[in-house]
Amino acid sequence: MAERWTAKGAATRSRIIDAAAALIYERGLASVGINDVREVTSTSHGQIFHYFPGGRAEILRAVVERQTRQALDDQRPELDALDSWESWQAWRSRLLAVHSARGAAGGCPLGSLAAQMAESDPEAARLIDAGFDAWAAHFERGLDTMRANGDLEPTTDVPALARAILALVQGGFVLMQASRSIERLSQALDAALLVLRGNATDGQG
Repeated sequence: MAERWTAKGAATRSRIIDAAAALIYERGLASVGINDVREVTSTSHGQIFHYFPGGRAEILRAVVERQTRQALDDQRPELDALDSWESWQAWRSRLLAVHSARGAAGGCPLGSLAAQMAESDPEAARLIDAGFDAWAAHFERGLDTMRANGDLEPTTDVPALARAILALVQGGFVLMQASRSIERLSQALDAALLVLRGNATDGQG
């Protein structure tokens, strides 16, 4: 879709998506409409529908795509090479550093949308689920390599292990956001790595 816009147009569209994401975070999905987005971005009704012909629903889906990218980028470059015990420790440190700097109230960029959007917009729910699938796929690639290298037991169910780690991480984000304490995320990440090490071959990890 980006090819349709000039550089200025693409920047305007991106600004609208960023503003909508911020509003949803601050006010909640139900309290954010087209006029709210127009007001904070100083755009006209015509401009909004020029960049988002589908209106509010299309903006919301663009927000989901943006937040998916943000969630994955928050974990990079470590997320792209989770193929050793050391790389998983570096990934843990990366996530904690990013969210310590951002503030514990923020939660997960993708997970924080799930409860708000999944029931109200089936297409947004599909995109959120696809975002989680992409996240788990990064875990799976690293775990597959570790299993091939002999770091994990040959019988390790890699897809199930990847999903278990993702579930623990998401739980940590929820508890972090509720308690406003980064320690909750730290504990969840420790639990995720403990589950991972439970699949280590003898003498590994």
